[in-house]
Amino acid sequence: MRILVIGAFGTIGRKLVPALVEAGHQVSVSSRDPHKAAPWQELDCPRFTLDLLEPDSLPDALAKVELVYYLMHGMSDGQAHSELEAIAANNLANAASKADITRIIYMGSLVSAKPKSEHMLARVATGQALASSGVAVTELRAGIIISPGSAAFEVMRDLVGHMPLAFVPKAIETKAPPIALENVLYYLVKLAEMPETAGMVLDAAGPEWLSYRELMLKIANHLNKEIKIMVLLGLPIQLACMVLGVITSVPQSLAKALIAGLAEQLQANPEPLRELIPQPLISLDQAIEQLLNEEQVHTYPKRWQDGVPTFRNFSSLHGFYAKAAKKVVTVKASPQALWQVINLLGGKHRYFYLNSLWAMREWMDFVVGGKGREHGRTDYRQLKVGDRVDSWTILSAEENDCLVMRFGMKAPGGGGMQLSIEALDADTCQLEVALYWHPAGFWGLVYWYFFAPWHSWLLYGMTKQMGKLAEDIEQRQSA
Repeated sequence: MRILVIGAFGTIGRKLVPALVEAGHQVSVSSRDPHKAAPWQELDCPRFTLDLLEPDSLPDALAKVELVYYLMHGMSDGQAHSELEAIAANNLANAASKADITRIIYMGSLVSAKPKSEHMLARVATGQALASSGVAVTELRAGIIISPGSAAFEVMRDLVGHMPLAFVPKAIETKAPPIALENVLYYLVKLAEMPETAGMVLDAAGPEWLSYRELMLKIANHLNKEIKIMVLLGLPIQLACMVLGVITSVPQSLAKALIAGLAEQLQANPEPLRELIPQPLISLDQAIEQLLNEEQVHTYPKRWQDGVPTFRNFSSLHGFYAKAAKKVVTVKASPQALWQVINLLGGKHRYFYLNSLWAMREWMDFVVGGKGREHGRTDYRQLKVGDRVDSWTILSAEENDCLVMRFGMKAPGGGGMQLSIEALDADTCQLEVALYWHPAGFWGLVYWYFFAPWHSWLLYGMTKQMGKLAEDIEQRQSA
């Protein structure tokens, strides 16, 4: 089938797209950010930039498509996410009704008998909005998905991985049926072949119902961590949300939206789906073990992405979601001139601006036994993967395009620097320098926010100076 996956770069989409391609489908993908790197460099999937709040961006992506997977949610978009989700779903439904779309498969979530939280109400409203245009919709509702990047799982992992003692509201005893991502993917792929499921709402649940407390203790056990969980009667969930904001790497708006529904007992009737699409269900222990093993795989894309094990120093305790500081400048120079400047990193120019601050951080590392004072480069002529630039290790070096380096000093977390070039026209480019950080719990977040003002200052001066050097090179070469 000709399939469009909306939300292809998210937790589920990044695994679903390869599975659909393997099943023989012609798959195109969409994202809101045209510059976001695709998780699968080896797949040649047509890509569209969609803003679901802008109806005019939809027709081209939907042309000649038979089936749409709708994996979007707006929980990370702030307080008014439910209203925005309803608008987005209505826009897609209207555009789908004018195209040749035969069906939409919507990935929703399990809800309570009488949903109250904005998160649950939005999931239900989105399903209704998608079905409002008359295009057939199959809705798959799942509970907590055990997968790297699953917000609910990452919140619990950050909590148990870095807190020996947690005071929690009574809602921690609410039960849920966690399900492995592998099982969810199998359901989603098979549903493409089953048009008879049109109009159905199907519940996907794992083989066990556990309280959130039991879930957390299971995760802690697999991380070899001990945590004492104490229930405080009357502890407001809103206070729990505030505490999570200084512990987890998960975006606060997303974490708060999930926690707000913690007290609502999920309802699920998984038997119809299990009879329709039988498969062995993976236990929670197996799912967590598979996840942790996957995070030791030594592969990475050419650009920075959340959750990549290499970028997190292969530590399951380093946050999945990266904090980022970026600065972009427009430069009157070619990509070649900018690359020549990037190739000067670690030499006499060091980092082009306020090198005394870089030196101060290196001395701090040296004092605690790190290698921050080991200056220099493996090769001063060119930047190559695996080589060293001071305490950084080069992970990707795409000439005239992008350089990615991993941070090598001692710190509570893992991170790196990415310098990328985008040609705007024949004689103008955009240079972006970004710092990324995967915090290790509370102290990792403290570290990031302590250095945040310095990052802003350094990136401003660094990009400005690099742009000036590139323009000088361009002028000399054209003279």
